[in-house]
Amino acid sequence: HQSEISMALTVTGFSSSTLTYKLASETNASDSASVDIFGGAGRVHSICFANESTSNAAYLKIKITSGTVTVGTTEPDLMFHLAAAASSSYADRSVMKVDIPNGLSFSQFSFWVTDAPGTSDTGDPGTVTVQVLAS
Repeated sequence: HQSEISMALTVTGFSSSTLTYKLASETNASDSASVDIFGGAGRVHSICFANESTSNAAYLKIKITSGTVTVGTTEPDLMFHLAAAASSSYADRSVMKVDIPNGLSFSQFSFWVTDAPGTSDTGDPGTVTVQVLAS
């Protein structure tokens, strides 16, 4: 089962008798929030975040609790930083994968990407990709 939530975000569900999971893939994550991408509660098992084609730093901000998300106002529950890809000394830090073996519970999974760490930041870093595996 596949549904498109925004222009670049797709969520695909897979199910078998032993495992049910969903994979969200955003090929152009930005400072516009992708809200409740899995349509309710679950467990996140893996997050892959890539900033390979921008000259700006990127901050992936994640909210795992229910509620409204307003970029520039909402305090993220989790935040990950990636260096700018154009900086060759940091090129090895422009991709990050976080595996959570037992999963992290969420009531609603939302995310957005900005070019600075502050909650009030609304700058768009450029083309950033995000993949999230959840059950």
